[in-house]
Amino acid sequence: MSPTRAPRAAFAWWGATACWFLGSLLGGRRTAVEAAVPLPVAILAYAVCAGLWASLTYGVYRGVKGTRVTLAVVGALGVADLVLQLFADIAVGALVHGAFFLAALLLSAAGFVLLLRPR
Repeated sequence: MSPTRAPRAAFAWWGATACWFLGSLLGGRRTAVEAAVPLPVAILAYAVCAGLWASLTYGVYRGVKGTRVTLAVVGALGVADLVLQLFADIAVGALVHGAFFLAALLLSAAGFVLLLRPR
């Protein structure tokens, strides 16, 4: 990966992480899993997931071996989840949640393009 693309891909993924985190907290729509646990537990789970994601992205940023492939696989699963969440947001009319998740999806797409482009 070129020296200029790695930081750009990492910044795109960090932006996507921030949008996902804010959308999950401020969106007003709770999934069935989120409703099953108290709000502080859900916030802690979001913070842990965002921290793990950010540290994986930092590994790509620093050029740690294996993080690029791991981020691509885990990122693809995350993008699939974002798409499902967006469809659910459209179905129930959750505009704030959907807007944050749409921004996360667009930033994730930019991260993938920058991450997987040939040298």
